[in-house]
Amino acid sequence: MVRGLILLSLLISLGAQAEIYRWVDAEGRVHFSDQRAPGAEKLDVQSGFVKKTEPETLPGPVSPDEFYPGLYTRIDLLNPTGDQTLTDPAQGVPVSLHLEPALREGHQLRLLIDDQVMVLDRNQTQLRLKGLEAGRHRLQLQVWGEGDRVVSQSAPRIFELHLPRAPGELL
Repeated sequence: MVRGLILLSLLISLGAQAEIYRWVDAEGRVHFSDQRAPGAEKLDVQSGFVKKTEPETLPGPVSPDEFYPGLYTRIDLLNPTGDQTLTDPAQGVPVSLHLEPALREGHQLRLLIDDQVMVLDRNQTQLRLKGLEAGRHRLQLQVWGEGDRVVSQSAPRIFELHLPRAPGELL
């Protein structure tokens, strides 16, 4: 009986030393976990006080072609689709972007078009690229953060732009 009580008290004290983290997501929901999330605060469960912890520093992508979500759960180019062929350059190339959660304070959206950088407005998720020449093009969405470094990036997207042909014109 005494051994059982000692074992029980040891188990309870081990549970009390577990680290608990608290964070608020983009929709304002509060989360608690024993796993640290980016931007989470460490709770002092014994005293009930919140200890501020520094945000986790992430290493960044290893290569420019790597999909690297970083601090975001989703970063993607929805349009144009992979290997899509477009034939009306006058209308421009429609581009649709998706980022979850919403862009964090201090972060900046950048679209790379054939390795040329286009800085986007904070909430810009739809745009048309005009003035592109016929041929193969590469797009990639990046989020830049503190220290002017990439904190998240989509996989690159390749598409082809062809000039329209007149009816009856041979290939």
